[in-house]
Amino acid sequence: MNSLQQRLKLRHISVVLEIARCGSLQKATEVLMVSHSAISKALAEIEAIVGAQLFERTPSGMRPTTIGEALVRHGYLIAADVQRAEAELDALREGDMGTLSIGIFFPLNWWETLADCIADFSTKLPRIRLSVREDSMETLLERLDQDLIDVVIGRLASGFGGNQYAQESLREDHPLFVARQGHPLTQKQVTLEDLLHFPWILPEQPNIIRQQLEFAVRDMGLSFGADVMSSQVSSLTYRLASRSDTLILASQCITDELHALYRLQPVLCQLPLHLGPLVAVTRKDKPLSRAASLFLQQLKEAVSPAPAAGTR
Repeated sequence: MNSLQQRLKLRHISVVLEIARCGSLQKATEVLMVSHSAISKALAEIEAIVGAQLFERTPSGMRPTTIGEALVRHGYLIAADVQRAEAELDALREGDMGTLSIGIFFPLNWWETLADCIADFSTKLPRIRLSVREDSMETLLERLDQDLIDVVIGRLASGFGGNQYAQESLREDHPLFVARQGHPLTQKQVTLEDLLHFPWILPEQPNIIRQQLEFAVRDMGLSFGADVMSSQVSSLTYRLASRSDTLILASQCITDELHALYRLQPVLCQLPLHLGPLVAVTRKDKPLSRAASLFLQQLKEAVSPAPAAGTR
């Protein structure tokens, strides 16, 4: 065991994080409710343990050095781990079975199988404190890295995060465009070039699907029309598509729900996209909690095809 593991304390981490967050010793003393001399002494102790200066004074305040930035980054992870441990211990002391935080890539908000699975899980195991967050994959993975989320349900670019994340494949899913009922592009098989004659709603950049579509259009010697709206999918954008000729990109797994809710139908065009399946993402460097393991087991069972009649 090295000296950092032996000597660095949680109070040291709190001091470093608060100085970095506040940008000054004075403001940090107010937040931590300690004296200026106490926080100065604590910072000197930490720098002695680390063997390097952690902050430099600038006209705009205290700024972390390169080594300070590294300690701040790891400090946030440590603080998040402690907060999660505290929440889980509180839950266990009160008779609950622990906590589970699920992150959902927001285009999957309308995936009925996933919603049913979460509802069933909550009903069967009411003593697990459950929280659900919907966001972009970038934000969800950042929160997974910070130990603020246990499991992320979404899609990763091929080969991304192989050394960092464990991935459980859930189902194949080929994004497609959907359009209002009766739209001319829903009546027959069409090409990508045919789609360019209508307004599109696409995810905001950076987005791997949008990038692949742009490359495909460019390779055909064509270009997007001016009428392309950048927006994350929402009830508003689906309603817009249902009341106009606008095409909107959607996950294949939610087409039945979109038809039931907004009368949207798939556009009959095979898009030139190269994407992996929908996956459940967890951290490789952290064992799954019992709650996360139970949820993943239930989700995999829910998305597995039902056995054919007469088979075992």
